[in-house]
Amino acid sequence: MRIYVMFLALVSIGLTSCNDGSTKELAQQQEELKKQNDSIIGMHETLTAKNNELKTQHNQVSQQLRGLEKLEDSTQLEKLTSIEAKIRNHGAKLASHREMIESHNELGQNFGELSTDAKKKQLSEMQKTHDRIMSEQKEMKSEHDIIEKQHQSIKDMIAKSASGDESED
Repeated sequence: MRIYVMFLALVSIGLTSCNDGSTKELAQQQEELKKQNDSIIGMHETLTAKNNELKTQHNQVSQQLRGLEKLEDSTQLEKLTSIEAKIRNHGAKLASHREMIESHNELGQNFGELSTDAKKKQLSEMQKTHDRIMSEQKEMKSEHDIIEKQHQSIKDMIAKSASGDESED
C-alpha cells in the first residue's frame, strides 16, 4: 500500500511538473503576443494618423480639382473617387483593428484563470488575428504611399492646368 501511495504521489508530481512546463510555455507565448500587440498598436496609431492626414489632403485636392474652370482630363475625377474609396476602406479596417486590439486586451486580463486547453485555443486565435492585422497594416502602408503619389499626380495636373489658364489670359 505504501508503494502504491508513493507511486501515486510521484505520478501526480510528474503530471504537475509537466503541466507547469506547459504553463510556462503558454505564458511565454502570451508574452510574445503582448510584444506583437504593442507593435501592432504602435503601427495602428501611425496608420490612423496617416489615414487622417490623407483624408485632409484628399479634401484639399478635391476642392482644388473641382475649382478648376475647365477640366481637360476627366480621369482625374475617377482617380479621386478611387482614392476616396481606399481611404474610407482603410478607416473601416482601422476601426475593426481597434476593436480587435481592445478585445485582445480584455482576453489577456483573464488569461491566468483559463484551463490549459482554453489558453492554447485563445493564443492560437490571437496569433491568427495578429497575423491578419499585421498583413492588413502592411497592405495599408503600401496603399498610403500609392495614394500620396496619386494625390501628387493630381496636384501636378492642377498646377499644369492652372498655369495653362494663366498663359491664355
